[in-house]
Amino acid sequence: MNPRKPEFVLTLIAGITGIIAGLTGVVSGGLLAALSGSEEITESVAMTTADSEALAAMGGLTVILSGLALVIGIALIIFAVLIKRNAKVFGILTLVAGVGGFFLVHLIWIVPGVLAVIAGIMCLARKVQTI
Repeated sequence: MNPRKPEFVLTLIAGITGIIAGLTGVVSGGLLAALSGSEEITESVAMTTADSEALAAMGGLTVILSGLALVIGIALIIFAVLIKRNAKVFGILTLVAGVGGFFLVHLIWIVPGVLAVIAGIMCLARKVQTI
């Protein structure tokens, strides 16, 4: 049996769900930025021009931060593949990526963040038994 299989599986699932979280953020930020210029939305909610510009800026920032979260999700998949080579280094990188995603997309990152943190802690704390 592979000695680092649980860490591999947890990091892989964290990477896949991280990609889903990043894509969700990119789509929602793009939708937010696109709706900020809609006249129907601005008239029905009685938004001012400054409100519309702020909404467009917030949508653009959401797209940028979610794009970074998407990159972290892809990096987690790469870490999952390389975790067997050097568990300590990739455990630390997995921990940093898991915590860093919380700062980028907040609540969308709950599942991948928790899984990545658990996998990173397991890489650092668990000793592999040799037969």
